[in-house]
Amino acid sequence: MKSERAKVARDLSKRVRIRGFRKGKVPPERLEAQFGRDIDRQTQQRVLDAAFREALRVKSLDPISEPRVANVSYDRDSELTFEVAFDIRPEVKLARIGGFRLKRPAISVSDEEIEAQLAQLRQQQALWRPVERRPTAGDSVEVEITPLVEDKQESRAYRFVLGEGRAIPDVEAAMMSLDPGDTGEFTVRFPDDSDDAEQRGKTQRLRIELKQVLEQELPPLDDGFATSVGEYADLGELRAALAEDLRRYKEQEIELQLDQQIIEQIIEANPFDVPDSMVERYVHALVGAPPEGADPDLVAKAREQARPAAEWGIKRTLILQRVADEQGLEATKEEIGERLQALAKRMGRPVQEIRGRLAKSGELRDLERRITEEKVFKFLREQSDIEVGGS
Repeated sequence: MKSERAKVARDLSKRVRIRGFRKGKVPPERLEAQFGRDIDRQTQQRVLDAAFREALRVKSLDPISEPRVANVSYDRDSELTFEVAFDIRPEVKLARIGGFRLKRPAISVSDEEIEAQLAQLRQQQALWRPVERRPTAGDSVEVEITPLVEDKQESRAYRFVLGEGRAIPDVEAAMMSLDPGDTGEFTVRFPDDSDDAEQRGKTQRLRIELKQVLEQELPPLDDGFATSVGEYADLGELRAALAEDLRRYKEQEIELQLDQQIIEQIIEANPFDVPDSMVERYVHALVGAPPEGADPDLVAKAREQARPAAEWGIKRTLILQRVADEQGLEATKEEIGERLQALAKRMGRPVQEIRGRLAKSGELRDLERRITEEKVFKFLREQSDIEVGGS
């Protein structure tokens, strides 16, 4: 301890300035008189950190929480003793990871689903044309609304589509009673489930000026429409492409459901606990920091409700890491390169640019993790029986 404290004192003497002495030439007794407590504090921290790191190395420990130091005893002439507590990554023992019965629903794409996709595409390609009539559901309106209150009457302009729920029902009904250019005064009631908690169930007097009504004009559903939205020869080819997209999306959803079934059954077959510090960090990531002035009871309730999802997510991660380690599954350089090539082609950018961008943002590590998880889940599916067509 004595030699370590002397090193700290020498380092400090090279940095501090004391009137009448050059840097590095301050007499030890003067340095001690003025900075003795700082020297003790820095020595204590330096020795504590070094001893902690060495203990972790010797014991092969992997801390997952901030160390909590207690019972520190420091003698500048002899020794430093302390106690430190921290959580370590739990050792997950998986006695059973297969032999489960999994259900994979059959995939089908209905004509109604394809028509819904076509309708959405038509909505995206629609034109809005002004009309001289009262608005109805589906029309876009431009209005100016003024609350009629004594202290202030501030007008605000709005534009929205009637029937989409962006305005309360009484306001929409009022606008539907006006012709373009007309102004009216109305008493409206806010619904009991209004997003604005302060206005729920209350009435208010409003002045509404309807400035413009626009009617949606959908493009005809024909071969010309198909060629306008992509490289499709005709409407039949567009329908086939939409059906394939829907099938691919459903396949991805089913794969996620299968993966969830696997994790749930592994957890049930191999129960284990996770450190509370891991759960707390995960909850914080899910819920985030509460806004200023938030109700403490509501914040506590939200955090408590997030705990089951946090615990499940942590167990999922630990299980996947354990299986990957035991089976030697990891993303190879070739697999990462293939994904980067595909991404670069889709974005029309050089591969090295994409790699550099992902490396800088940390997403390259995420890509590596996703590839590894895909390989782990593929292995786990092979260990169980999958019933196709189950629900």
